Amino acid sequence: MSDVLPKSEYDVANNILEAILTQNVENIELTDTIPLINDVTDSNKVFKGELSILFVDMRKSTDLTDELKSKKMVKVYRAFIRMVVQAIRYCGGQSRQFAGDGVMGVFQNSTDAENPETSCEKAVRAARYILTLIDYCLNPQLQKHMGDVSIGCGVGICTGTIMVTKIGMRGKEADDTAENELGIAWVGSTTNYASRFCGLAAPREIFIDETTHKGITDDDGRWSKETRVKGTKAFTGYVSRDYYLILPDDIGGEPVISDESIDAGVLFIQEIFRETEARALSLVDEISKKSAELSDKLNRIGNKEKQLNEREQKLNAREQNLALLELEKEYQVKTAFVDEAAQKFTSEKISSLGKDYWVALINRIKELCTKVYKRNVDGGLSWRISEIYNAIQLYDEYYYEVCNMAKHGFSIWESEIQTVLDKTYLRSALRDDLKDYISTHTHSERCDEYKKLLTMIGE
Repeated sequence: MSDVLPKSEYDVANNILEAILTQNVENIELTDTIPLINDVTDSNKVFKGELSILFVDMRKSTDLTDELKSKKMVKVYRAFIRMVVQAIRYCGGQSRQFAGDGVMGVFQNSTDAENPETSCEKAVRAARYILTLIDYCLNPQLQKHMGDVSIGCGVGICTGTIMVTKIGMRGKEADDTAENELGIAWVGSTTNYASRFCGLAAPREIFIDETTHKGITDDDGRWSKETRVKGTKAFTGYVSRDYYLILPDDIGGEPVISDESIDAGVLFIQEIFRETEARALSLVDEISKKSAELSDKLNRIGNKEKQLNEREQKLNAREQNLALLELEKEYQVKTAFVDEAAQKFTSEKISSLGKDYWVALINRIKELCTKVYKRNVDGGLSWRISEIYNAIQLYDEYYYEVCNMAKHGFSIWESEIQTVLDKTYLRSALRDDLKDYISTHTHSERCDEYKKLLTMIGE
């Protein structure tokens, strides 16, 4: 094979790119039918409309492929895809993409005035149809014919605006037998989100976006709002588990479900939280006991009239103390968890809980510190908070915690200053805080350290 790209083939590519990139994109509103590949022209004319996109894929299919012989795995794949396509078709949708062990389904709003149904309702019913067929039909058949074999799947659904366009390349002009290598692309963030929701759904779960949830007329209380993390990004939606369709009485039987494993990282985080909560609650219990003893002594002082007044005052004070103790208990629990996370968690485990979670937790800690102790958080806690902000890449917030460390004369590493210089444009407040500390603590050993940090920041 020659290493030379022929000029004729270069010209073909260059001419078609010129045509694609200079031609205006013309939108054609979708009608009541989803276009077939032959209905879409090989041009910049695209169909556009609101659709519900469903993604479903088989879980742990790679493990199954390793365990089963290839001919058996062919049967599993064909059976799974057949069940999925039936569910999508019988619920008013169309299967439009097949990728390995996954299928994409497309749904439109019904235009039938007598039987109105949103694309969201169709897609959710199809998802329930899929879970029902897998666990009540396919898995029992697999165990009947293949022994201890069962599969699971997760479903993701997103609703929004989609553009449909043809992609690929026609056959060679000089060869009538050459195949047209063409397909349809479903362009838009809706498709990407549906795919990601599918990846975030556990076996037997349906994960849908906010728009899809609003398009469901009958919620049934089966959906819980959740935020899940994939990589460094958090996705919020609604999740339902084991949401099967109702089977006729003459079918009966119990579902056959695949084995599932629990995320060890989740168990680790839950265990750490339980341990720190127990330690904090023990400390608060001791404070409560001493407070109760003091209250008992006060109740025995004075005459009846004075006792009545004191009891009234005590009741008011006790309510305030109890409220303050509750706040102190909450503060101890939350700061203990942040302390544990900053020192023991990896950046990945911190990030997995999501930015919104950490921001809300840190803001609450600062609010509690003000209410309980009438002050801002000290430099030591600022160091732990800065570790959290660094892990979730909120560098401006990280910067202000470093400033607080400087105000309190807390040790600051050169690597922390370098992070500030690399990740933010902020300088002046930190420079002023370092200088203020040096000028008011002339005999402190920290001054030499802070002077070195000032040379890194510059005047």
